[in-house]
Amino acid sequence: MARSPLDLDHDTMRRLGYLVADTVADHLSTLRDQPAYATLDTAAAERLVDRRAPTHGTDFETLLATLRDRVFPHAAREPHPGFIAYVPSCPTYPAILGDWLATGFNFFAGVWPVAAGPNEIELVVLDWFRQWLGMPDGTSGLLTSGGSGANLTAMIAARHRVTAGDASLIARLTVYASDQVHSSVTRAAWLAGVPRDQVRSLPTDDDYRLRVDALRESLARDRASGFRPLMVVANAGTTNTGSVDPMFEIGAVCEREDVWMHVDAAYGGFSVLTDVGRRALSGIERADSVTLDPHKWLFIPFECGCLLARDPGRLKAAFQILPEYLADVQTGHAAVNFADYGEQLTRYARAIKVWMSVSYFGTDAIRDAIERGMMLARRLEARVAETPGLEIVSPARLGVVCFRARPRDVDAAALDALNERLLARIVADGRYFISSTRLRGALALRACILGFRTAEEDIDGLVDAVADAASRDAGVTPSRSAGART
Repeated sequence: MARSPLDLDHDTMRRLGYLVADTVADHLSTLRDQPAYATLDTAAAERLVDRRAPTHGTDFETLLATLRDRVFPHAAREPHPGFIAYVPSCPTYPAILGDWLATGFNFFAGVWPVAAGPNEIELVVLDWFRQWLGMPDGTSGLLTSGGSGANLTAMIAARHRVTAGDASLIARLTVYASDQVHSSVTRAAWLAGVPRDQVRSLPTDDDYRLRVDALRESLARDRASGFRPLMVVANAGTTNTGSVDPMFEIGAVCEREDVWMHVDAAYGGFSVLTDVGRRALSGIERADSVTLDPHKWLFIPFECGCLLARDPGRLKAAFQILPEYLADVQTGHAAVNFADYGEQLTRYARAIKVWMSVSYFGTDAIRDAIERGMMLARRLEARVAETPGLEIVSPARLGVVCFRARPRDVDAAALDALNERLLARIVADGRYFISSTRLRGALALRACILGFRTAEEDIDGLVDAVADAASRDAGVTPSRSAGART
C-alpha cells in the first residue's frame, strides 16, 4: 500500500523529534544567558516570516532554524528566573513531555468510550486536587484551558441552577466580588448574561480582602430591590497583591443566603500543599466550586486550568446535550463524559502532563518549590524595606509583593511618573521582567515569584537594579543599596 506523503516513516519521525527535544533542552538550560523579556513592534514582526502560505514544502531543519533564530527570540521567557511579572508559568520538563505525549497520541478526551485510560487519569488528578483542598468526597469537575474558562463554566452552571431555564430571570441576576477580583470573573458574568451594572464590585479592607459586612449589605439591598443573587466570588490569591478573602465567613454568608460560593484560586490554590497556604486558605472547602490553574503554581505548561464542583451534577445539568451523532458514546452513571461538564466537546488529555510531573517529582518536592517562592517573596519585601528610597506598597502575600521608589519631596503624580520610567528601564534591560499595578490609585511595581528557577541572587539583583535606576533618574551616582548581600 502506498504511504501518504503526510505519513512520515519511523526513522524520520525519530530524527525530527530529537531535533525538537534538543532545541527545547538547549533553551531551558541556557535561560540565564537569555533576556527575560524581548519584543518587537508589529511592523518589524511582519518581516520575520513570509506572510504567504507556501505551495511547496520546506525541509524541517530550515523551518526549525527560522523559528529558533528569527521568531522565538522576540518573546518573554516565562520559565526564566528573572520573569516575575504577572503570574508566571514555569513548567517542569516531565510536564512538558507529558504534554507532548498527549499531543502525539492525540487522544479525544471529550467522551469516555474513546479515551477511557486518559480520562481515568483526569479523574485521578481531579481527586488529588479535591483531597488537597479538603473538599468532600464526590467533588469533581474537569480540566479546562485555563482559569478564565473555569470561571465561565462555574458561572454558567450557577446561572442554570438559579434560572432553571427561565431566561426572564437573567435580567435580575447579580454577582458579587471584591474590587480586586480577576477580570475573567467580571467577563464571565457578562458572558452569562448578567447586566454589567449588576456585577457588584465590593470594597476591601486594608489588606485588600473582601469586606464581609459590605457583602451582607449588598445582598440585603439587592434582595429588597427584587434582584436575584447568583454568585459570590471569593479570591484565594488575588493577582494584584496575593490577598486571600475571608473564605470561612463568606461561606457562612453564602450558606445562609443560599447563594453559590465560587473561589477563584487560580494560582493561590496550590499553596494548600504548604502549611502557610493551608492556614491562609482555610474555608476554601466550603465552596460550591473552585478554579485552579495547574499551569501556574503547579508548574504545568499552558493550557491547563481546572474547575472543581462540590456537586458535579450541577455542571452536567447545565451543559449536557445529547445529539444523535453522539448516541454511540453515551455512558451510564459510572463513567464520565467530560464534554457533559463544560463547553468543549473536542478536548485533549490535559491531565497527562499533570500526572506525569506530580508522579515524577512527588508532592514533597512540589511543596518545597512553592514554599521557596513564598520565602523569596518575603526576602524581596525585606530587601525593599531596608533599601533607602524604596518602600513597600503591599507586603508579601503568597508569592506577590508590590513596592515602589519613593524619594523625598515628590508629589503623587511625579511619583507615578518616576516609577513608570523605572519599570520601563528595568524591563528594557532584559535581566528582569516585572509588571505594575495600581493600589488605591497609586502606581506600584509588582513582582510575582512562582518559578522554581528564581533564586536569592535574582531577588537581590532586582532590588539593586531598581535602586540604581532610581538613583540615575534623580541624577545621583548609583551605588549598591545599603542592604545588598554578596
